[in-house]
Amino acid sequence: MCKMLKSGRMALFATLAIVLSGCSSTPPEVELAESFAKQRADMLSKIVPIELNGYNLLRAKAKGPEIELTLFFTGKGDISPIPLAKSIQNTYCRDKEIVSLLEQGLTYKLLFRDSRGKAVLARVIAIGDCLNAGIEPKEKVMPHNGV
Repeated sequence: MCKMLKSGRMALFATLAIVLSGCSSTPPEVELAESFAKQRADMLSKIVPIELNGYNLLRAKAKGPEIELTLFFTGKGDISPIPLAKSIQNTYCRDKEIVSLLEQGLTYKLLFRDSRGKAVLARVIAIGDCLNAGIEPKEKVMPHNGV
């Protein structure tokens, strides 16, 4: 009887291990979004700091399919984080390249911090935000070089 309980437990653990290993595999579309997020975050991290209406974008890093952008208040602006986040969202939703990334499952997380580093606002921008706002992406106009 005891031997049967042990083998039953072992079968249960084996089944559980198989189920959990199947759940842990990442779908290809998520892997693609994670790859895009890493590439984009790496590119942005090379050009920081960037001044944005009284905030400095100081850090860009990928966390899975999300790009986390950290903005610190410089004390030089009069715009609060909420309107600035809305402005950034509108800019992103009008950019065809960014919208294309959002459609692939990538998201942007804006983290606003005060001058002491205390978190003030966190805002995530996803494709649904662009669709809900009814913002249409615009074609980028390439400068005319006479050719």
